[in-house]
Amino acid sequence: MTQLIVCKINDIIPETGVCALVNGKQVAIFCTKQTQLFALDNYDPFSQANVLSRGLIGGTTIANEAGFDETVLYVASPIYKQRFNLVTGQCLDDENIVLNTYKVELDGNDVIVIYN
Repeated sequence: MTQLIVCKINDIIPETGVCALVNGKQVAIFCTKQTQLFALDNYDPFSQANVLSRGLIGGTTIANEAGFDETVLYVASPIYKQRFNLVTGQCLDDENIVLNTYKVELDGNDVIVIYN
């Protein structure tokens, strides 16, 4: 596993995202008001553009595989508004689409993305 410091926590306005180049790939990093960090591919397969870091964070309730309601945080693409689960990368609007996700940590003020 490789770690890369991508920015400082103050570089990410809460409830928004930033884009970073990680191992040659654009990764969208998001921060919630509670300083929860998430990272997934910046590439939106529907618009075929690297724009997800500009998307809006939201939340919804979905039924999980066990049939129980589960609260999910997502990012909505700024182009066609498809929603992607911030934890799993699963598109909430098309079950055939899943984005890569990345482990992201906070070390002091440094936001670190961990990848293979």
